[in-house]
Amino acid sequence: MRLLILYLSMAFIGYIVGAKYTDKEKSYSWTSKVTTGCLIVLIFTMGARIGSNEEVIQSLQTIGFKAAVISVFAFAGSILACFLVRKLFRIDRKGVKADD
Repeated sequence: MRLLILYLSMAFIGYIVGAKYTDKEKSYSWTSKVTTGCLIVLIFTMGARIGSNEEVIQSLQTIGFKAAVISVFAFAGSILACFLVRKLFRIDRKGVKADD
């Protein structure tokens, strides 16, 4: 719980500093490179940590099956939701509202 509070407070402080003390007119072209680099380090670290956990490696088949089932149901639910919303708002396949 303490780590969660630490992470959330760091994110909040970063938001405040970014919102208050950055120049809105200036272009920061280097931020995308820094963000990409940090993301690569984060993914590598998480992968190494998970890969070194023997319990996770042994249950990889079960985890993969559950992930596949969740993905299939999420995909089917998204398609069903789009279909129902289109019917509710009377929108055709091209995204045009149908005339009554």
